[in-house]
Amino acid sequence: MVRGVATQQLPYAHAKTGGFTQDAPTLHNPFDDDPLLEKVLRRWLPQQAYDAVAADLHAFGERVVSELNTLGRECDVHPPQLEQHDAWGRRVDRLVLTPAWGQLKQIAAQEGLIAIGYERKHGQWSRLHQFAKLYLFSPSAGLTTCPLAMTDGAAKTLEALSLAKREGITAEAFQRLTSRDPKKYWTSGQWMTEKKGGSDVGSGCDTLAVRQDDGSFRLSGYKWFSSATDADMALTLARVVDDQGDGVKGSKGLSLFLVRLRDAETNALNGIQIMKLKNKLGTKQVPTAELLLDETVATKLSDDGRGVPAIANMLNITRMHNAVASVSSMR
Repeated sequence: MVRGVATQQLPYAHAKTGGFTQDAPTLHNPFDDDPLLEKVLRRWLPQQAYDAVAADLHAFGERVVSELNTLGRECDVHPPQLEQHDAWGRRVDRLVLTPAWGQLKQIAAQEGLIAIGYERKHGQWSRLHQFAKLYLFSPSAGLTTCPLAMTDGAAKTLEALSLAKREGITAEAFQRLTSRDPKKYWTSGQWMTEKKGGSDVGSGCDTLAVRQDDGSFRLSGYKWFSSATDADMALTLARVVDDQGDGVKGSKGLSLFLVRLRDAETNALNGIQIMKLKNKLGTKQVPTAELLLDETVATKLSDDGRGVPAIANMLNITRMHNAVASVSSMR
């Protein structure tokens, strides 16, 4: 006891952190709690569409509070890890992800966070419905909005290139990217950045594509920044070359390709090695990796040399997603 002062009167005598604490913030239904969003929707949507959209957003807001926010927090505190080899020395390149990451992607499918934009139940207002829902989802999404943006971009690209209904892998991909069934749903990646190019895709793309007798291509190269490496497919640029390895230089030599990351039957990686996960300043929840492509099987989507204009469809959509996510986080 300090001379002249009773021990129980000293605020730090026993409780080393003191007696003051703060109440944790409470997340309320983000739709009901946002009168500005309601006013915007009322202004733009016809009454019948507004009633349906508002009911969906209210129900989704309840799910954000009761379920999604906790899952998103799990993604925040448990970032992805890479296991390159198993205990017996075999190369496995296995991503170790928190189960919450997969749960959030499944819920995104169920809630139609991509499908709404392509079902077009509200005609020209369907995208407004979709992005309003993404606006509510983003702060609690654990950055699963990143693969959602690329998934939307891939679906838009297939649609814009008139490949969404063509028989084969492109029609299947479009159906899966826009599905509400978690068992059928795919997400997509976007592989552009390479070591020497950065944003200068035309001169920096060293990924080469060689045509095969069956009409497919084999890609060989090194993708330096590949977000959402756990995706089911990806759109990527590569330079088509002949048997002597010669191709057109610059952006006019680039074409757009669709890559399935894993074999449909064996689940083995499709000529892909995950070299390392990126140690990023932010967005650590997203498994972003450096990838080595070694005879990776791919399907060409664009005409020769039209890769950059073709993938621009994807870039435009992903930029819209980024803008909505930024405003949502500030709100």
